[in-house]
Amino acid sequence: MADIVLDRLVKRFGGQTVVDHISLGIADGEFFTLLGPSGCGKTTLLRLLAGFAAPDGGDIRFGTKSIVGTPPHRRECGMVFQNYALFPHLDVFENVSYGLKARKRPAREIKEKVMDVLKSVHLDGLEQRYPRQLSGGQQQRVALARALVIRPEVLLMDEPLSNLDAKLRIDMREEIRRIQKQFGITTVYVTHDQEEAMAVSDRMGIISEGRLRQAGRPEEIYFHPADSFTAEFMGECTLLEVEADADCAAAGRIDGMPVFLDMGELPETPFTIMLRPDWIEEAGPETSRNRFKAVVRESVFSGPDILYLVDALGRSLRVRVPSAKHGRPREAGAALDLCFKPDIPVVIGT
Repeated sequence: MADIVLDRLVKRFGGQTVVDHISLGIADGEFFTLLGPSGCGKTTLLRLLAGFAAPDGGDIRFGTKSIVGTPPHRRECGMVFQNYALFPHLDVFENVSYGLKARKRPAREIKEKVMDVLKSVHLDGLEQRYPRQLSGGQQQRVALARALVIRPEVLLMDEPLSNLDAKLRIDMREEIRRIQKQFGITTVYVTHDQEEAMAVSDRMGIISEGRLRQAGRPEEIYFHPADSFTAEFMGECTLLEVEADADCAAAGRIDGMPVFLDMGELPETPFTIMLRPDWIEEAGPETSRNRFKAVVRESVFSGPDILYLVDALGRSLRVRVPSAKHGRPREAGAALDLCFKPDIPVVIGT
């Protein structure tokens, strides 16, 4: 296994820089996810790691060894593609054994390793089936087994769940996480799905316009985004600007409402705070701080909770409340008294 170091990595296509001086360290055995919108450069970054593209600047190291210039078949990387890239004319055993045969391993060793990895991904007994005879989830596991059987130092996965339905995606991301921990392989995973990234990752990196915006544990990035792009990309949120207030008892005002914040030293006004929809709640009779009135524009019942789109503080806000506590959704035009606790907003950069 290996740790990975990206050192000021650059990749350009024509006049466009698609990987812009990215520096990043990924620990040995870590599950690291590159998360970002389509076209942000995350798949290009994965291709640079795999050796399918050459950088225009910077370095890539596995351990202490630079792999820039090393051809793909000598990098000891296993790759799982978005479309699985299975050979339709080969059965499961032949698909999985392909890399070992290319390495000219003995037949006995090939059989032993293939059967072991098929058992690990719960495909034992299906080794003679062809890809067309398998479900989407089974095909995905064949692709994963083919990458794992060569015992790579690094496992690379490019949106491997994008072709599966919603429930199977959840099942397979749990399976991928289990298998990665079982084998202990350093893994770099690409997705644009925030929930998927948070569910599988030890750490993750947010990519936008070829730049690394923030790297850290999923909960760190979700609760403490470095900037407004990361805040909004990581899930539903509201960004509110706090204006100056002569009343020193408050941190400032939002649309005339005094804002009280309990989070240590604050920047000079104006500054921006972030609220997730579930950080806003109905105000009780004893609530005095950060209390405001709202009017319901729309409500969406989703089972465990109710999402309200409301007019408040001079703009539209999204508020998510537990349905068991809140009861039947309020109708459009209904008034709500809402609040947020002084210690719960997050001050973020631009």
